[in-house]
Amino acid sequence: MADGLEEPMVIDARQLERIQHVHRGFLYQHLYVAECLLRAPGTDTLRVVVERDEDVEVVGPDGRVYIQVKTRGETLQPADVVDALARFDDIRREHVAGTRQGTASFLIACNVPPSPKLTKMRGAGDWPADVELNWPAGPDPKPGIPRPAASVADAVGACVAIAETLPFAILRPDTLTWKLAGEVVLASSGSPPREDHSFASDELPALFEQLVVKMQDIPAPPLVYRSQIDEPPLLTEDRVRILCGLSGAGKTAWVAEAAVHSPAAITYIDVADIPGTALPATVAREVAARMFGRTRGGLGEILLPGASPLETLGALSVRLGQGDLLVHVVLDNMHTLPAVDVRALVDRAPNIRFLLICQSGVTVTELETLLEIKTETLGGWNEDTIAAAITDASCHADYPACERLSRLTGALPFYVLNAALIAAREYDGSIAALCAEIETQTHAVSVAQELILKRAFDGLSAEQAETIGVLSLSDVALARDDAIALIEKSLGLGKREAMARMRSLPQSGMLELFGNAGVKIHDAVRILGCAYVAERGADFARSSQQALLDLMVGSIRRDWSVGKLGLLIRLFGNLGQADVLVQFATDELFHEMGVWPEIEPIMAAVAADASENPETRLWALDGLVFNDLREGDLGAALPRLERMKALLDTEKLSATEWLAWAMKRMLALTDTGDVAGVLDMSRQVEAQLPDSPEHRRIFRYNRALALFKLGQNALAASEVEPLIEEYYRVLGLTPDDVLGRNASELRPLLPKGRDLTDDLKHLADTLDLYAQSRGRDGNFTGLARIHSMKFYDLARAPQSLVRVGQDLVDDFVSRNDFIGARDVLERNLFPTIQALGLVSWVVPVRAQYAVVLAYCGDHAAAAAEMERLRPYEAGLSPAQQGELRGQRRLVERLRRVGGPPQAQISVPPAVQAMFDARRGQAPVVQRKIGRNERCPCGSTKKYKHCHGR
Repeated sequence: MADGLEEPMVIDARQLERIQHVHRGFLYQHLYVAECLLRAPGTDTLRVVVERDEDVEVVGPDGRVYIQVKTRGETLQPADVVDALARFDDIRREHVAGTRQGTASFLIACNVPPSPKLTKMRGAGDWPADVELNWPAGPDPKPGIPRPAASVADAVGACVAIAETLPFAILRPDTLTWKLAGEVVLASSGSPPREDHSFASDELPALFEQLVVKMQDIPAPPLVYRSQIDEPPLLTEDRVRILCGLSGAGKTAWVAEAAVHSPAAITYIDVADIPGTALPATVAREVAARMFGRTRGGLGEILLPGASPLETLGALSVRLGQGDLLVHVVLDNMHTLPAVDVRALVDRAPNIRFLLICQSGVTVTELETLLEIKTETLGGWNEDTIAAAITDASCHADYPACERLSRLTGALPFYVLNAALIAAREYDGSIAALCAEIETQTHAVSVAQELILKRAFDGLSAEQAETIGVLSLSDVALARDDAIALIEKSLGLGKREAMARMRSLPQSGMLELFGNAGVKIHDAVRILGCAYVAERGADFARSSQQALLDLMVGSIRRDWSVGKLGLLIRLFGNLGQADVLVQFATDELFHEMGVWPEIEPIMAAVAADASENPETRLWALDGLVFNDLREGDLGAALPRLERMKALLDTEKLSATEWLAWAMKRMLALTDTGDVAGVLDMSRQVEAQLPDSPEHRRIFRYNRALALFKLGQNALAASEVEPLIEEYYRVLGLTPDDVLGRNASELRPLLPKGRDLTDDLKHLADTLDLYAQSRGRDGNFTGLARIHSMKFYDLARAPQSLVRVGQDLVDDFVSRNDFIGARDVLERNLFPTIQALGLVSWVVPVRAQYAVVLAYCGDHAAAAAEMERLRPYEAGLSPAQQGELRGQRRLVERLRRVGGPPQAQISVPPAVQAMFDARRGQAPVVQRKIGRNERCPCGSTKKYKHCHGR
């Protein structure tokens, strides 16, 4: 929320559901009345009345039709109409007695047909002859009476279809529909000017015209509007607000779309070409004409001859206050005016609520100070929205490509759409290809953000431009001290001057602040900043990148993150330090960080470079083969293994290099089914092993893995079981120590004074292999997988953690423990993916989550999640597409036929007591997530706005 406070959990979820149903019914009724108003011209309707004796009353020359509007789930039952029929009796008696003029007829309009029992009642002799039932497929209504729609969406469609025939081409039909529905809400409340709750037929043309006048100055919203992250409301209780963002952030489109659904009158003024001194007169004229243009003498009392603009504005504000009129004024491009003029405007008009739309800069900083308010921003599009937008633009991308586009464009809507347009025209629709060229500054066609933001960039001072340039080299937030140090070292400045430059950057609007310590150049601006560095020449670019690399090495030691590691690797590659990257590539844990796609081309180039050191070339191939085997790409692994063998045969390399080749060849042969070859390589490797426990443990694991791949499940499990016990002893732990403790609680129990990372990773691997071996024979191995995840967490091996977590989810589902499966996803996998930016795992884990939701009976949420994943499908590999489609079919089948019941899982009392004692808390009880809680997927949205939709 804007105030930083979270809404508390809903105490009664059933009550919330009832409230939602009530409001859905009200909206349906308001749209029904709106259609009555749209149909009235050309009929004998004299007046339409809302919310008096009945929901709707249509008054004609001979009497009136009393209409009760109802919305129900499947059919209309007799109990739903009993009260209405009794009330109709009372009204009928008044007409018979002459208390009310004219004849009375009655109608019950419903979105669903009557039930068989109600149909039978309706055909009986005692059913009142003057009471009709209408439903979507029912009998034709009388002229001027709408046919009930089946849903709110259909009701909107019916209104829009009629609005399209009206002679107001300047206003979109859907806009007119929503504004008219807002007028119905106003009349239903009896608020001025509709204290009598009614609309006269002869005033309807003027009403339609008035709605056009109220909206015609507001820019039309896009034909397809996509919401941004955590959009603020257009109308609030605050008297003055500032919405700030870069050009292209979608600020004006947000105002236009929100105004369509606002029941209040919005005065929109673009002040781009208005001098600051003329602003009060402009606002006074526009608001007065909007509010009093049809009131005799109204303007004359306000726009007094000889009065100054501020005096006129003050008089208008007084008049608004006297009439208890609430006015909302949106002023666009306010950053072009002096802050002091804006302050004078808002001070003189206390009865007007102002929303100031600005681009970042000095003026906004001054306005925040003068008005003592904080700016609001739009959050941009999330990856799902980007995927939907680029799919509509005939482009394709998987989740990682959408995330790259989000970073490059700052997720700003206009820039995303422009990039999609270029990708469709120049890159065969491939967003990934476009992003790759933009990142390397080799794209031939300029994207819109370069052209738009270049004006702002060119307006910077030389000092600001070069400062933003060097800071743009980092795509992760830097600590403020690190950013100052980078400015110092890159630009050869003293600390005092570097600090002065840093202080000047927030005024440019191009610097993002993260909490009290982190700073980063806005993603949308980084393209220009990096281009500036390149234009300064190769020496400047290299020295600046070297300064950032040195800074990152120290920063990672203090505060490790995947983002920093990815940046460090890119810098090593850009600076040609292939030997360092090869060392990374041969480290198992490096492959866990999700940055392999960025380093693979560099490794391939090193391996193919005949001038490179043979040992470096072999280890580059080793890293490539390791990743090939991880991904099951035997077609790539085998030729690379042959190249490794050729280097071993022709160059003088050590036994260590031979063992690296032999171990991987043994594993590759398992995928070909060559049992004899595997056994032969196993004997050769064992004979060449160094005399060390560490080497022997690694060999024993790989031999067990080979047996598993050859289908020898029981033998693989028996091989790996004693290895697990040995790794536990190396780490000074027992399985009981791990039971009931999470990773952070285990860390203090580990031996001190030595690096345990490899041993932690290897224990996790052995536990995972044991679980796979036993699980393939139908055994439940959830505990082994849970422990494996804890050790992967301790070893900082996030991709393996997520992979094993998905296996654990499948374990729980196989036992019909769907609540447990959902808990693993929400408490472990989503937070890990979100925190570490493991973009390649987002789609598969979310698809699995949709299946689990379906098993839990939450079919609407499961279907909605699958629908949000649909735009990514075209960007997936054929195998991934097949898996996603299979999961979609499973979700649909579970919706149709249902799934098995949830198993009743109980924890033994002794084990539960141990958990409670270790945690110092009461037992954890599974519960449903509150709709106002943060979604466990890590999106930072409320559950009701994310996976609870």
